[in-house]
Amino acid sequence: MTREVVWDRGVSLPGHRLWLDPLVVRSFAFISHAHTDHARRHKEALLTPQTLALIPEARRPRGWRMLGFGEPMRRGDGTVTLHPAGHMLGSAQLHFQHDSTSVLYTGDIKLRQPGRVQTFVPRADVLIVETTYGRPHFRFGDPDETIELIARWCGRALDSHVTPVLLCHALGKTEEVMLALAQYGFTFALEKRCVPCAHQYAQAGRSLPDWIELNGNPINDRVVIAPPVGKDDIRRLGRYRTALISGWAKDPDFARLFGADATFDLSDHCDFDELMEVVERSGADQVYTVHGFTEDFARSLRRKGIRAWALEANEQLALAL
Repeated sequence: MTREVVWDRGVSLPGHRLWLDPLVVRSFAFISHAHTDHARRHKEALLTPQTLALIPEARRPRGWRMLGFGEPMRRGDGTVTLHPAGHMLGSAQLHFQHDSTSVLYTGDIKLRQPGRVQTFVPRADVLIVETTYGRPHFRFGDPDETIELIARWCGRALDSHVTPVLLCHALGKTEEVMLALAQYGFTFALEKRCVPCAHQYAQAGRSLPDWIELNGNPINDRVVIAPPVGKDDIRRLGRYRTALISGWAKDPDFARLFGADATFDLSDHCDFDELMEVVERSGADQVYTVHGFTEDFARSLRRKGIRAWALEANEQLALAL
């Protein structure tokens, strides 16, 4: 039963009554991280303390079991252990072991971290991996080198009395970009939708560098960070230039949607090669892909002789290995 995986508006290990980031409310579910496409008001949720702290009150589960990284927890006759996923503060992979078989669910995962840090991938028989960037043209630069390029771009703009505006998702990406750029001496101004997320990040245990809220007044000496969508407050800045900070920078059509002056492929997800590395490091002999380019990545794995399926394409179908 440990090798049985089901898709029904979310991933499930039915033999163990365990849902993994389901799209609808369940009685018991694992929430891998705090982004709104993963957090639901489940009757009871398993998650890290940081993830709980980052979920807004309106989306918070009604009950929870918090579990730290590396702490085993019994689930029926199996054992659950959470490991960092490298996606954002509190993000976790779930490793489930039962008898002599194990399943790894990555959630959103990022292998290469700034500072040359690598996310650990547990060994497993069955791998369920999120494949946001599961096409070969999504190959990102070295994170440290990309951060340095962003810092140079910001510095040139400020030297020219132009306000640099970085377009980042409000929760997770904004705060991690601030932390990465702080080493270059920058201070920041956050668009109003980023402000609650910055407060949540600090309350969840990660102190942030100096920042103020963007209030419509001119900004002369700070890097502005704003969500990619909606630029009303940005247009009031006068002289400014925008840069999209996203893995989608590798997709020209997507990048053009936001009208950015520059793009940088700094992502909080694995690129195509990293996804391949996740599969290799897990050692799994069976792989399911969820979210993103699922069919494409599963096809790429099959070309390498790896048994792989796009799980979401099999709605309501139990796949016993």
